[in-house]
Amino acid sequence: MSAKEKKNRYIYSLDGLRAFAVMSVIAYHLGFGWASGGFLGVDVFFVLSGYLITSILLVQSWENPLKNLKHFWISRTRRLLPAVYVMVVLTAAWVILFNRPLLTTLRGDALSSIFYMSNWWFIFHKVSYFDSFGSPSPLKNLWSLAIEEQFYIVWPLVLLLGLKFIKKRGILSLFVLAGVMASAILMSFLYEPGGDPSRIYYGTDTRLFALLIGCLLAFAWPMYRLSSKNLPAVGKQVLNAVSMVSFFVFILCVWSVDEYTHASFLYQGGMLLICLNAAVLVATISHPSSFLGKALSFKPLRWLGTRSYGIYLWHYPVIVLTTPVSEIGRPVYWHALLQVGLTFIIAELSYRYIEVPIRTRGFRYYFRHYHPRELFKWRNLSRSRQAVLGSLIFFLALFTADMTSFAISTQQKDETTAKETEVKIQTNHKENASTSVKDKNKAADKKAENAEKGSGEEKSDAKEKQQPNSYRDVLAIGDSVMLDIAPNLKEMPLSITIDGKVGRQLNEALQLTPSYQAFNNPNSAVIIELGTNGYFTNEELEQLLKAFSHADVYLVNTRVPRSWESTVNKNLKAASEKFDHVTLVDWHSEASKHPEYFTSDGVHLVPEGSRALTKLIEERMNLEVKAESRS
Repeated sequence: MSAKEKKNRYIYSLDGLRAFAVMSVIAYHLGFGWASGGFLGVDVFFVLSGYLITSILLVQSWENPLKNLKHFWISRTRRLLPAVYVMVVLTAAWVILFNRPLLTTLRGDALSSIFYMSNWWFIFHKVSYFDSFGSPSPLKNLWSLAIEEQFYIVWPLVLLLGLKFIKKRGILSLFVLAGVMASAILMSFLYEPGGDPSRIYYGTDTRLFALLIGCLLAFAWPMYRLSSKNLPAVGKQVLNAVSMVSFFVFILCVWSVDEYTHASFLYQGGMLLICLNAAVLVATISHPSSFLGKALSFKPLRWLGTRSYGIYLWHYPVIVLTTPVSEIGRPVYWHALLQVGLTFIIAELSYRYIEVPIRTRGFRYYFRHYHPRELFKWRNLSRSRQAVLGSLIFFLALFTADMTSFAISTQQKDETTAKETEVKIQTNHKENASTSVKDKNKAADKKAENAEKGSGEEKSDAKEKQQPNSYRDVLAIGDSVMLDIAPNLKEMPLSITIDGKVGRQLNEALQLTPSYQAFNNPNSAVIIELGTNGYFTNEELEQLLKAFSHADVYLVNTRVPRSWESTVNKNLKAASEKFDHVTLVDWHSEASKHPEYFTSDGVHLVPEGSRALTKLIEERMNLEVKAESRS
């Protein structure tokens, strides 16, 4: 192989790796439990981008740096901008015509995506990547492309200055390594256990290490140094073993890693290790002697890989705009299959008629010689292909129209409910700044008085505590589900304080405990309904329970069609078994039998569901009292 051929060698196996990476991301966004770590496919893309871009830059002649930089940025513009701009425009048009409730969200997202600042837009507007109810923005996947584009603008300048002033690449590599460590340390430093990690997930500064790891790999193992010569038998065995292990680790992470239960691992060094593993995988499969590299060069995988950019661009808006809210977190396989098929068709059209022509011939030629009639040369296709393609497009169009109309109708229903809930919250807020009510029910007093006369004895505090609804005070802390049941809780024959907040996490509730220590006594009960909005650790839960160690605590478990549901409920059950003063209210088992209790998001409650949950809480409190009276 000549030096020129080696420098221009196209590595087909990397297309296969792209295919696995993009499909893992799609499976994650579709909500499949077996791809809970599918979001890690983005890290593979980051490492690949750093490796390929740096390899390209290193082989260029820097005798005329301004000319080279201009050429590089123009090539990146041709490669990236046309497809994403078309996607944004068509998505916006679809939303304007068929899903106007999303338009308010889309305006800012679209504007930021045009300037490749989506990730910082989401950070400053506190848009969570992980906790999404209802229909999220169809452009939320552009955060990673924004990071890459920011990297493409800055990195060539940094590399140029580095090559000019630091003659030895080994020393330059040390500076890049320092950047890797600084970015990873910043991610670990900014991570707050139990909190929403979206800031560090979106941040260019906290994700930079993935790209820089690819850059380091390019310094050590650039594409132009790869040889087609066969390795010795031992070397080939080592190469194949390392590549298979690293590929297995990637698949294992996609299958087993969870963004909630493994959050501490991920953001405190885990992502760094995963990116290092990705770098090893890239290095080993890039060698011509790699068995796995040859397997990843399988033509269907190469087809996916070469179109992975368009597939990544389009999969998320397709999923968001065609998925009913009721299916979020509960994917229907045949719906998902059609969504993936629609994504592939759009990506193929984008690749063939937008990306490749502009990348190879430029904007000027494209717009001068572009003729819409040449897009689809229908007559050149055989009749069998016309029939297959026509049927496929027809059924996909029918599916898209049907699913979109259903998604829109369910979203509008949810927004109506959300507005009513918001008004309700506001009304309560006006009555009391803490969304609380303290109302001693006269019927309860009368009931207690009659019971005392019937017994003919003066009851002790302990005896009185054994009577149903005999708590002196009750505190209820929760999230938006607590707000759903607040009107019903007010009707309980107790003095009750309700503190509910939309989107509340358990770690936020910890900050409330000092102001509610008056309820930490044997004559009070504390109802805790949290976990709807995300995962929390056992340590955080135990800290909250210990703050009310002298009161009876009732933990309401969750019914939320999200990946953290089982972990949250497992933690709640374990806590109820560990602490004597804690009782579990098993809302999950009850609610699973009654889907009619919920709005279409499967989380928030209709009036019937609110009454059912309130009744279950009352019964569980009474059942607990009766159990004590028998002991």
